[in-house]
Amino acid sequence: MEVNGIKTSNAILDIIFDFALNKFDDSLVRLSAGRPKFLTIIELFVIAGTQVKMCLPAFPFKSANKVEKVFGVLPDKSEELALERLNSMCKRIKDVYPPGAKITIISDGLTYNDLLNIPDRDTWAYGQALRTMASQKGFDHIDFSRLKDLVKFPLPLPEKLEEITYVANATNFRRFLFNQYGKDDLDIDYEIATNPDTRMTYLGYRRFLESDLRYIYGHGRSGHSYKKGVKYLAKQMLIRGYAFAGAVKVAFPEYLRLSIHQSTGEHKVSMSLLDSKTGYTTPWHCSVALMANGEWISGTMISFKENNALEIVYENDRPSHFREKRTARLYCSDAEDLVGIQPTSEKVKEHATNFLPASVSLSANSER
Repeated sequence: MEVNGIKTSNAILDIIFDFALNKFDDSLVRLSAGRPKFLTIIELFVIAGTQVKMCLPAFPFKSANKVEKVFGVLPDKSEELALERLNSMCKRIKDVYPPGAKITIISDGLTYNDLLNIPDRDTWAYGQALRTMASQKGFDHIDFSRLKDLVKFPLPLPEKLEEITYVANATNFRRFLFNQYGKDDLDIDYEIATNPDTRMTYLGYRRFLESDLRYIYGHGRSGHSYKKGVKYLAKQMLIRGYAFAGAVKVAFPEYLRLSIHQSTGEHKVSMSLLDSKTGYTTPWHCSVALMANGEWISGTMISFKENNALEIVYENDRPSHFREKRTARLYCSDAEDLVGIQPTSEKVKEHATNFLPASVSLSANSER
């Protein structure tokens, strides 16, 4: 490969790393572990002079914890900032490599939603609203996969799925996914014990499941019983995740694999969808607030709601995010709840400078 091609490939990977998960002390070390593999993938696109293609399993559905974490079942400003961040990454790549880049988002919602008590209809609504958001906001560097991209249905699906046909095939999707890519002899306890990536994902699942399912399975159970159940669910998610990862590998074999999970960094690039230095880096698990200094912060919906310095912003007649009141400065003693998110697009910067257009209504009441 020519020197310029190698230089370009490194520049592309450096840009991707700028958007990677960076909240751990050893984040840079983890990223360097996979650099040779990631460069090999990127170089194939650069040699061919084609668009760099990446895939990201993510954006499943809003958290099951609507009491503390999120406003409702549909995407809000949190998802907009995350999509804008991914789109901005691709735009930066285009600056150094004219063919540019594109990310295909592969929703894993139907893989897990029944385990987390999320209806198939809610998964559909979330995914459709996300696509509409990406289109309306002009996030042209983002694509979305379809069910038939991942599994082979014995009977052909309608060319365009509607809510009814999607829900009608949701169970079929899970069944065909596990039949085609599941492993009956998978010893998930052994994988957790011996595979660092699996162990990190397992621990991450346990952390978010404990808070996500608190108001669904937490009542009437002892703390020990609840945590035991959460561990079981986390392992079931891992088993399904192995099947889903197999389907992704077959469907998108030459794509650069991105991930939202902490990993060793050897096989996939762990991404931070929100520019946050704590656990709130996935938009479906949190809410965001715009501060008077133009900074976006992420945290639980309830922590923002209970802060008198913040008010709720409504967009399209739905709660979207929080905003610091002009007359107050936020004081928060719990840094884990409030995390800075730096605006990355001109549109977000405009929001940060001018706050919000007059057409957006404001209310301190978060009830829907």
